[in-house]
Amino acid sequence: MKLEVLNNPLDKDQLIAATTTNINTIIIAGAGSGKSTTMVGKIKYLVLSKNVPLDNILCITFTNNAAKSLEEKIKKELGQESRVYTFHKLALEILKEHHVKYYIASPDLLEYLIEEIFASISTTYFEKLFLDKKYYLKEDFKHYKKIIERFLRLYIANYYEPEYFHNILNKAKKKDKPLLLIIKKIYEIYILEKTSTGTIDFDDMIYMATDLVKEKGIKKNYEYIIVDEYQDTSQVREYLVRAIRNKTEAYVTVVGDDFQSIYRFSGCDINNFLDFKKNFKPVKKLYIKNTYRNSKELIHVAGSFIMKNPRQIKKKLKSNKSIKKPIIICYYKNIKEDFYKLIKKINSPNLMILGRNNQDIYTVLNNLLKIKNNQIIYKENNIYYKTIHKAKGLEEDNVLIINLSNDINSLPSKIKDEKILKYVIKHYDIYPFEEERRLFYVALTRTKNYCYLFVPKDNPSIFVKELIKNYKEYISFIHL
Repeated sequence: MKLEVLNNPLDKDQLIAATTTNINTIIIAGAGSGKSTTMVGKIKYLVLSKNVPLDNILCITFTNNAAKSLEEKIKKELGQESRVYTFHKLALEILKEHHVKYYIASPDLLEYLIEEIFASISTTYFEKLFLDKKYYLKEDFKHYKKIIERFLRLYIANYYEPEYFHNILNKAKKKDKPLLLIIKKIYEIYILEKTSTGTIDFDDMIYMATDLVKEKGIKKNYEYIIVDEYQDTSQVREYLVRAIRNKTEAYVTVVGDDFQSIYRFSGCDINNFLDFKKNFKPVKKLYIKNTYRNSKELIHVAGSFIMKNPRQIKKKLKSNKSIKKPIIICYYKNIKEDFYKLIKKINSPNLMILGRNNQDIYTVLNNLLKIKNNQIIYKENNIYYKTIHKAKGLEEDNVLIINLSNDINSLPSKIKDEKILKYVIKHYDIYPFEEERRLFYVALTRTKNYCYLFVPKDNPSIFVKELIKNYKEYISFIHL
């Protein structure tokens, strides 16, 4: 059978994934292997070959931009308007279907309440909890504001119910209870504030929509549910997918790449992807193994590097493209002068610069290179900066990675999760720098050609050292 998407025939793996029906499926897709093409191919096959109405296919993706892109591709392919949802848009539609009135709380509400509570800490019962216990600092409240906000963001994304806090407190170590009691009180105030103002936050939307589906069903007669980027799904989002599936008996297809799960800090849990077969039985596991972006040499390096993590699905990508030494390590002594020299030397018409943090780009710029809206002004070249998190899903002719020193806030970041977060992070790293390793994998695989690593000669990142030790035959070197 032949199936084309936008005049390009699907390869063997893509075709199998697109035409497998009447069973739940997990499609494990490598970087640059054509996930979107496969999803559109599956929708096309269901509509044209299986006579499934387009309205009976629920398609969910991670961002508004990804949703818009998929809608455009489906329209070009089928000549029909379709609706691709983010989880929030889907939840809002379900609330509207059931005539639930809502007002969205300020996204800064939780942060604002924490600030307000800490401002009054000297005259509230919180003071006693802080000052009576030797385990917590008496004055460094700024540090604890960040911990509390992150704890609650993770709690809301994966547990949600206030009652679960009792379970946490029951199993908590004695030294952790003072801070946990503060967090619990702030969470109760947060709930009270939303209730008193009649507002809901984004996770409330999903949770309320899930309850509505469980109690009253869903209007649309979905036959298939397709979820993109499933490795970035939180527990609350998975519960909504399960609820719709249970009511409609739709077949669920999830697409993703566990190698690129890099959003744990925001509540996403890679185990929803790894455990899909347990939660949606019966399930067929499928792979898309051909990458059309990277050279076979680069995917060998990146794939071997990421599979040091024990909790990754073993897979071997393939490529017909060959570049003998696709990784170029560029050693510098003077960071600003040598960065300018490197930009001149690369002289790529299209270059994506990647860093670990938003501010990284400012550490390398001098007065010969200016930046405006993340665009680097150099000749007529298209040079721009993104954090690795924001670059996920993108690709460019060539890529340059910065902030590769062996420091606490470089790549890998050595900032450890606070121990108190163990109560809301289900699975900590069991191998050193698991999440950071996935982040570096994402950075390496954005390139179509070469990946330049801008590295201090006297203090290289441990990841760079590992590449040199294990994959030197795929690396060339520049001394600036």
